[in-house]
Amino acid sequence: MSSVLGAVIATFITVPYLVFFVVRKSIFKVTKKKRKAFKVSTDVTTFFLFLSIERMTVEIWGQSYYWVLILLFLSGCVMFTLFIWKNDLDLSLGKIIRLNWRLQFLILTFVYFSLMTYGIIDRILEA
Repeated sequence: MSSVLGAVIATFITVPYLVFFVVRKSIFKVTKKKRKAFKVSTDVTTFFLFLSIERMTVEIWGQSYYWVLILLFLSGCVMFTLFIWKNDLDLSLGKIIRLNWRLQFLILTFVYFSLMTYGIIDRILEA
């Protein structure tokens, strides 16, 4: 049983957009709300994108650049804090983290596909 669970988690880390489609479909079946299903699926997929990008960097370059992902997340938090503070909006930690988490989804999507393309080209040129 644990090997099956491990295989499923490894697949979700390798292809995080499977998580997006599975979660979106499941939440939509339960709630019948497309917007809520989309938001929850992006939030869950962002976590798997962090893990996937970390594993891709280890596979491509042989070392982890997880610290870059953490700095990216923290700089996004600072950016949203300054933006909300300058525009005199309600400054709540939950709002800042939620906005940053959704921004990270967009950034990490771009990084994921860039690393995947680079990795494929690199492996082809090595052969």
